[in-house]
Amino acid sequence: MKLLILSASAGAGHLRAAQALEAAFREMRSDIEIRNHDTLDFTPRLFKKWYAQSYLQTVNHIPKVWGYFYDYYDKKTSTSKTAKVMRLLDRFNAAALYKLVDEFRPDRILTTHFLPSNVLLSSKRKERATLPPVSVCVTDYDIHFFWIHPDVTRWYVGSEEVRWQVHRKGVPLDRIVVTGIPIHPVFSKERTRVAAAQAAGLDPKMPTVLVLSGGFGVGHVADTVAEVLKTPGDFQVAVICGRNEDLKKQLSALEAPSGKRLEVRGFVTDMENYLTSADFVVTKPGGLSVSEAIARGCPIVAYAPIPGQEERNCDYLMESGAAVKAKDPATLEFKIRTLLTEEGARRRMADAARRIARPRAAYDIIGLEAGASVEAAVRR
Repeated sequence: MKLLILSASAGAGHLRAAQALEAAFREMRSDIEIRNHDTLDFTPRLFKKWYAQSYLQTVNHIPKVWGYFYDYYDKKTSTSKTAKVMRLLDRFNAAALYKLVDEFRPDRILTTHFLPSNVLLSSKRKERATLPPVSVCVTDYDIHFFWIHPDVTRWYVGSEEVRWQVHRKGVPLDRIVVTGIPIHPVFSKERTRVAAAQAAGLDPKMPTVLVLSGGFGVGHVADTVAEVLKTPGDFQVAVICGRNEDLKKQLSALEAPSGKRLEVRGFVTDMENYLTSADFVVTKPGGLSVSEAIARGCPIVAYAPIPGQEERNCDYLMESGAAVKAKDPATLEFKIRTLLTEEGARRRMADAARRIARPRAAYDIIGLEAGASVEAAVRR
């Protein structure tokens, strides 16, 4: 069997989901030949730069504009507009992607972003008829109409609510499976807090606040860290800056107040250790970040979620009891003070996180893509 995994580097989460699926497949099914690609690598360089950077710049600097377009195009009438855009993209940019499919000849295609599935399935080329089944992994606790295409074979979603949302957008229920959002298989392995803290270079005896910036180091992380450090009490703050080297240098120059410890990291490959060590995490609620957090039973302070998918992720987590929301610096300080002093609140949030977590999502998707029945493949 040959499997082609396609993502798009518009935010780090889609790539991480694809990497998680590849890792799980390689662990469990050595007989499957896998190729994992960023779809934007098969488009002209200028288009790739524009597509990836336009999203990051918009959500960072004018998030309300992103929220407006997110809501405006999340309507059934947008599907025809989406199809037209995708056909235009196919005409000018997607020739190399079709060449990849033609040469690799996969038995199945699995996508973690709407771009590759829509481009492939919206094509009018004669090769469209020879495409293998295309399945989609939705990487947020919400679904936008941009993801919807009538020819997608199967949908993998994070919750029963999202399954119903996909159905209400026109997809039969029997093509939608609640597996959870795929995260790296390491998050399904047991690990103690002491061992995790030691591996991450943290003090296992100190209360720990983890601050995440996302894989591309986006958001107002420096301001967030400043607010965390203002909070009274003795605790350590671990900050993950992702690939943002300027942010890492800026934060590394800070001096932690008396009684506190500040540990600044760049891009890390052992996020499970930091989430296992943390009493709670302060983060923008991207789908992958929060899925990893709840898999480790880590309470979430969702700080300033961008309008659109992050706000909807935040709603789901708050309704589940796994998160609280901080909309501004004053609220953030209050939430941190509360969680640092109220162990019972942290415990209740951690229990709620574990109840909704699906750390084996990537494994379950393997079973379905490799031909197992839904009943046999999907487990809590």
